[in-house]
Amino acid sequence: MRKYFSIVFLFFTVFSVNAQEQQSLDQQADILYNNYDYARAASIYERLVKRKRVRDITWVRLADCYRQMNHYSQAADIYAKLIARPGAQPDWKLYYGDMLMSLGKYDEAKEAFQQYANGGNGGGKVQHRLEGCDLAPAWIAQPTIAQIQPVNGLNSSSSDWAATFYPGGIIFMTDTLLKKQLNPNSNYNKNRYGRTNNSYYKLYYAEHQDNKDLKAWDFSSTFNQYKYHVGPIVFNKDFNAAYFTLTNPVKSKHIAREKEGEKPSIVYGYRRLELYYTEKDSSSGIWKQPVPFPYNNPGAYSLGQAAFSGDGQTIYFTSDMPGGQGGTDIWYSTRQPDGTWSQPVNCGATINTPEDEAFPTISGNNLYFSSKGWSGMGGYDIFRSTGFKTNWSSPENLKYPTNSPADDFYYNVNQNGFTYFASNRAGGMGSDDIYALATPTVIETIPRKPIITLIGTVCPSIPGACIYIYNKQRQVGWCFIGHPNREIVLTLEPDTDYEIRVTMPGGPTHYTEFTTRGEEPNAIIRKAICIE
Repeated sequence: MRKYFSIVFLFFTVFSVNAQEQQSLDQQADILYNNYDYARAASIYERLVKRKRVRDITWVRLADCYRQMNHYSQAADIYAKLIARPGAQPDWKLYYGDMLMSLGKYDEAKEAFQQYANGGNGGGKVQHRLEGCDLAPAWIAQPTIAQIQPVNGLNSSSSDWAATFYPGGIIFMTDTLLKKQLNPNSNYNKNRYGRTNNSYYKLYYAEHQDNKDLKAWDFSSTFNQYKYHVGPIVFNKDFNAAYFTLTNPVKSKHIAREKEGEKPSIVYGYRRLELYYTEKDSSSGIWKQPVPFPYNNPGAYSLGQAAFSGDGQTIYFTSDMPGGQGGTDIWYSTRQPDGTWSQPVNCGATINTPEDEAFPTISGNNLYFSSKGWSGMGGYDIFRSTGFKTNWSSPENLKYPTNSPADDFYYNVNQNGFTYFASNRAGGMGSDDIYALATPTVIETIPRKPIITLIGTVCPSIPGACIYIYNKQRQVGWCFIGHPNREIVLTLEPDTDYEIRVTMPGGPTHYTEFTTRGEEPNAIIRKAICIE
């Protein structure tokens, strides 16, 4: 995944025809590069390196463009040549190792990291990378039981991610310009995002049909009214309030890079992330005009990618605000009695590292997030930690095949019975693809106890409803489509609490609780699945 935090969002790079004629190709490429317009800069640098005389800085910047665009192989090829030169910069070895790791070339990556550490740069920065180079091959040799499938109905040749459950379907982000599916009041930018040369992300809705034959359309012009990136989005449990991430629309003043490789805090075209809130009007059902989260400060830092605790009283998010462990961290804020949010608090060094942590999601007491600072397979890996606020268990890597040598992120345990995550791993349709996870953890973890059988009959009054039967102790569930008079047969555990969630297309979710506590071994529980 491209560095979604502290990334550059090009506003307009405007050159007059005369100015273009007066500037050399080197100058044009350097201007684009300094404005973080990596895709366009790379296209010019690629022309320049074919010349007989090439500036050293041209090779360095082309490698950096490829690295920032996640073109791992092209970047690795250039860094291999750069580190062989006299006076090679230490960071080139670090970047070379990162690119090799993202290609799954762990032995070669380990050698590059060891050279970086032996060069007097200290081993602290590469310790988790070296550990990952040893762990990843072992994980690949002994994969977990996770079963992964791409959601090809949503994926495209561009970037698709952040799949989130919404009653009757899925909301997701894509930078494929599906402008025909946008409502008249939704906004799309005819200019392309300079970092990737793709369109800007918008939010789309697709009905859930077992991940097949999915058709997407505009989720809401309330969210997609903005010109730049929109998403991801998170809802409260009643789906009548939402927090979503926006690219800041205000142009910042220009401050040039002070030295090669440095990113100043405010630059022309540099757009930080903000969090916005909206709720549905109770009478009309229309989303109200969004308002900013009180701790946004796009002049100083990014803040976005929200997740709610189960009770809705704590909001977690990603930010690079001052006071963190370094890079981007997971923070939280708690709802006060008057409805306001408390000052943000860093979740602490148990989960945050000097590098980047991002993309938090919550399921029960589990926090899922992606990190580049813990030992992993390469790029962003997905981790799980249990706890709340500043009290967390040590992060657990979800290993292969959930994680891969590439970027794996936004692991979202959805209420519709599927878990989704995104990855730019090899074999996908585009830069980032959405994957569904079907993990038979229930088979693995259920002890050999007497079983209880649920026989549920779907009422004719709820045709097409999404029926989700949820094990509250294990925090797993099963999804069924509510065909009238359908009989659902499900094996349950004894001494366990369950919940039946019934969601009509486009309607609210109705909850019914029941338990197997006190039931005799091998009992049969019969239930009519209706909406009261």
